[in-house]
Amino acid sequence: MTQSSEPTNYIYVPLHVELYADLVRRSSDADVSHLIAHSVESFLERTEGDPHIWSAEYIEKLVDEEDEAFREKYGDPGRGYQWQTVFLPNGTQIRMSYKGQDAYAEIRHDRFCYGEESMSPSQFARCVAENTNRNAWRDLYIKFPGEASWKLADSLRHRRALKLSDF
Repeated sequence: MTQSSEPTNYIYVPLHVELYADLVRRSSDADVSHLIAHSVESFLERTEGDPHIWSAEYIEKLVDEEDEAFREKYGDPGRGYQWQTVFLPNGTQIRMSYKGQDAYAEIRHDRFCYGEESMSPSQFARCVAENTNRNAWRDLYIKFPGEASWKLADSLRHRRALKLSDF
């Protein structure tokens, strides 16, 4: 947070004299305002979005801002990229390891994107593997928006095939 030294840019909060004196005794600086400001900033960062502390209106606004940022970067969360039988919603992350290095792609605005280029999953796998033929289903790992774990693309395809066979 950028702070100006103008006196009109501050408010003065009552602080019990014993608490203030204790801060001054413990600090090597008689001006402890920076310690107090740092503590408040740290509290705000640690508790951002905590519904037990902040109002429902604040939480709703925060969610709306995050949703708007997501939509701007990735597109409509209900849309995405159809890879044969597997649907990858906007915001999905894709990872491939090759020769000890990880490469990442993502689904943005209904396209499979590696950097700024649109391509297919197979093209991504081939590109990462230095133009050698690869089976993208067995090489790519998928992480859906809001999930923590990566899943092998082939397992998603087989799981989808099992669901379709139930019909």
